[in-house]
Amino acid sequence: MNTRSKRQKQESQSPVETLRIDRTTYNQDEFAMRCGIPRATYQRWIAGKAEARLTLGQLKSLCRELGIIKVEDLPDGFGIQTGSSQNE
Repeated sequence: MNTRSKRQKQESQSPVETLRIDRTTYNQDEFAMRCGIPRATYQRWIAGKAEARLTLGQLKSLCRELGIIKVEDLPDGFGIQTGSSQNE
């Protein structure tokens, strides 16, 4: 779909937003809803304006949607990464 190709061109400094774009076909609204996270909250997380504090259910849903099996595969932060703290 055309919207998918548009989203693939998006660049984000947020590790979770990058994973959403790379691993799902969902837009931000769909992804947040499927994870049980209010859209505005998700947008604050990826903008680095708020620290992510997920419930266990939200964390499980987020991992399921992103295809993450091991907790070690989760990014260290949900917000914007600074150059010195990026881990790959």
